[in-house]
Amino acid sequence: MKNTLILLLASLFLATACNKDKRASRRFMKPGTWKVTELSVNNVNSDTLPTWTVNACDIYENLCVASWNRNGVSSQFYWQFNDKAQTFRISRVVPPSECENFYTEQVEQDTYHFTGEYKVRETSKKRKVLESVETIGYPSVFVRIVVEVE
Repeated sequence: MKNTLILLLASLFLATACNKDKRASRRFMKPGTWKVTELSVNNVNSDTLPTWTVNACDIYENLCVASWNRNGVSSQFYWQFNDKAQTFRISRVVPPSECENFYTEQVEQDTYHFTGEYKVRETSKKRKVLESVETIGYPSVFVRIVVEVE
C-alpha cells in the first residue's frame, strides 16, 4: 500500500511539475512592448535602439512572433526558448513582400544580422539579458541584447 501511495504521489508530482521552457516563454510571451536598452556588437552599443512588440503565443501550438521596431518601421522575427530556458533563438521572418526592403530598411537588416542562438544570462518578468557569438551577421563576435518591459 505504501509503495502504491508513493508511486501515485511521485506520478502526480511529475505530471504537475513546471516545464522551465514553457514557464520562461510564457513570461516573455506576455503581449506587449519590450524596449531594447542595449544592443551591442563587440561591446559597441547601437545609437538607435529598437523596441520589440511581442504577440501572444502558445509555444506548443504556434511559432512565436514578435516585431522589431525601429524609426517607425518594423520587421517580424520568430523567437523561442530552448534548453530549459537557458538559450534563446531569434529567426528572421521573411515574407516575400519584405524581401525588396532588405537593402533599404535598417530594421530588415537588423533582424537578419541578429538572427541566431543566444545564452540567457539573466531572466525575469521584466528584463532579459541575451548574449551570443553565434549570429548570422556577426559570427564569432560578441553580441549582447538587453530587453525590458516598457
